Amino acid sequence: MRRLLVGLSILVMVAGGIVFYAANGDATEQVRTAPAGCSIARPLPPGSTMHTITSGGHTRRYLLHVPPTYQGNTAAPVVLMFHGLGGDPKTVVDATDLADRADEDGTVLVVPLGRGTPSEWKFRDPVGDPDSDLTFVRDLVRHVQRTACTDPSRLYAAGFSNGSALTLALACDGTTRFAAYAAVSGPFYEPRCDDAPPASIIYFHGTSDTTVPFGGAETVIGRLPPVNDTMSNWATRGRCPSSQASTTADDAVRHFAWRGCRGGTDVDIYAVVGGVHGWPGGGPMSPGRASQTKDSPVDATALLWSFFKRHPRTPVSAG
Repeated sequence: MRRLLVGLSILVMVAGGIVFYAANGDATEQVRTAPAGCSIARPLPPGSTMHTITSGGHTRRYLLHVPPTYQGNTAAPVVLMFHGLGGDPKTVVDATDLADRADEDGTVLVVPLGRGTPSEWKFRDPVGDPDSDLTFVRDLVRHVQRTACTDPSRLYAAGFSNGSALTLALACDGTTRFAAYAAVSGPFYEPRCDDAPPASIIYFHGTSDTTVPFGGAETVIGRLPPVNDTMSNWATRGRCPSSQASTTADDAVRHFAWRGCRGGTDVDIYAVVGGVHGWPGGGPMSPGRASQTKDSPVDATALLWSFFKRHPRTPVSAG
């Protein structure tokens, strides 16, 4: 079983009281009724299969994982997961156990493949540029929503490294509206993000990462900013009240949390003390690599999944 955040429950001080966050990041769940379903059933076989779509004149591939409980007429949540530089869908699914989580909760998991060799994401180009992966994600989401019976209020994005930067670029752009974002080992923020729509973001990074240094540096995917500056910018952009900000630290992890931000959003960051470049609590994120984060005191999958469940958007009718 994957290890959860080590230590006592995290106490987050907020105005008017204390909210207790358990080791797996759970707080009191918001109870929200999903749309009843789709007027025309959209059946899909359970399990993982590879598919293609055309976007920007390019043929793109993605893995679609359908949970065994999917019925085709009940709106299901959707999680998009973006691999890192040189990664691929199967490796990421195996390393993160996201398919198991999806099966448990009846969630459709979509894991696209980047372009080129090594596979990568072009996250700096704007929507509308045929080579931009923001354009590809927009097209992919529309395709999935036409193919499957999905709940637009529970559409989520997650990514690692290069895919993490893409995830935060999607939050910055806002053209494709996700309910929440989870990013690991790839900070991103630019001045244009100041005008981004409200976004709930959970972020993870190892303090000893040499591939994407915590303090910012030039990397193989361009210059990336310091993690603390990045997340502070997201919190400032979200007008997160200082009265509901907290820091909790021990020898293993530092947790920074901003609650009650614009539009009811939250911003979280988990800095893994001594952590290296990888998925906290997960396996190797690229083929042929060994994992140096399997024994991490933080389980990124459990924490981000709980964060997603707590942050749906206002429900609308299923498409």
